[in-house]
Amino acid sequence: MRRTVAWLVILSLLLPACASRNVPPIGAEGQAFKPESDERALWAKAEKEEEALLKKAKVYDDPMLDEYLARIGDRLTPDQVREAGGPGFKFGVIRDPTLNAFALPNGHIYVHTGLLSRLDNESQLAMIVGHEMTHVTHRHALSFQRDVQTKQILYTVAAVAASIGVAAVAGSRAQKGDYIGAAVIGQTANAILGLGLALTAMAAINGYGRDLERDADNGGMENLVRAGYDPKEAPKVFALLRSESKDRGSLETFFFGSHPKLTERIETTEGLLKTKYAEAAAAPTTVRDTEDFQLRMRSVVRENAYEDIRAGRFPVAQRQLDRVLAITPKDSIAHTYYGDLHRLQAQRAREADRKAEHARLALASYEKAVELDETAPEPHRQLGFLYYQQKDNARAKAAFEKYLALKPTAPDAKRIKEYLVELDR
Repeated sequence: MRRTVAWLVILSLLLPACASRNVPPIGAEGQAFKPESDERALWAKAEKEEEALLKKAKVYDDPMLDEYLARIGDRLTPDQVREAGGPGFKFGVIRDPTLNAFALPNGHIYVHTGLLSRLDNESQLAMIVGHEMTHVTHRHALSFQRDVQTKQILYTVAAVAASIGVAAVAGSRAQKGDYIGAAVIGQTANAILGLGLALTAMAAINGYGRDLERDADNGGMENLVRAGYDPKEAPKVFALLRSESKDRGSLETFFFGSHPKLTERIETTEGLLKTKYAEAAAAPTTVRDTEDFQLRMRSVVRENAYEDIRAGRFPVAQRQLDRVLAITPKDSIAHTYYGDLHRLQAQRAREADRKAEHARLALASYEKAVELDETAPEPHRQLGFLYYQQKDNARAKAAFEKYLALKPTAPDAKRIKEYLVELDR
């Protein structure tokens, strides 16, 4: 009840403030873009927040993926925006299993691996990217800030934290890495709220209010159609994310993980599909998917499954690993992660039969990973522990020795050597 009241209070303050359309989009009426002083200050603040966030968030390091997203962004950029100038778009990926993407006012757009791993095709990705690009080209952060200042509404990170049922911690604790409990929300949300990143909190968690978000949906659809993508995928992607959000638990504090907000996205895009873009929806030449999308997403889905395993979201992780192995059944890393999935489930199982079954499946997955790639150290390590637990000392010793041979400078090398001493007795 407290969470609901806090959210209603914030809505009553923020939503009326979001109706202003006094800030023209970049390239409106063919005019060259000249940022105003408060807009430059907004960009500077965004850069500082971005720098702070990236020190705490886990960046997914894949230059090919970043370049692929940039190509999609370039395809979606309207000509009038390109000609008018403005902040250049930059794309990055955050290794976080939650369903989210967000754009900072300086044109930097981030997508979580959790959202990428759930998309089915490039048209769906283009809709997400087009939505976020519209926040930048239509200058929504500036419009929102000016409305807030005009109405003298104090927007704080604490208010956003209250709206999702958590409390922002003091800055001194945040600097020490003592953020909001990870059991309540994910790592990226911890960083945003714990470090007091107000612009990022609005872009990533709260959104800009119903009117400006609807405007971003309109702009995203317009970009999608102009670039030749299939507009029928727009409402599908939001329906897909909404169906996923139900089973993902409290980690889903972000905008694209919110069931009510996704319902609004579905209603808006379905309405546009039936009216403004009905002809485009019927066109036979639109692009739905590309080989590049499937190629770039395979490793994203696999690595995000690992993050969901760490978060204890086992059914979500299993669906992702099943998807990877259906395409590439000889992926040694995916089999290793499957072993991790079953090993952790075995640890948490209460019934003896369930515990034994998951332990058996974990062992089989790690053995398959080793069969596919004998040079991968991690499955040898995990096999060593499983064999040790089963009192199969000879195989445990062999697995540990292989692990150390492959990774002699491993952080846990000293611990593994102690196990070997014990096994030699």
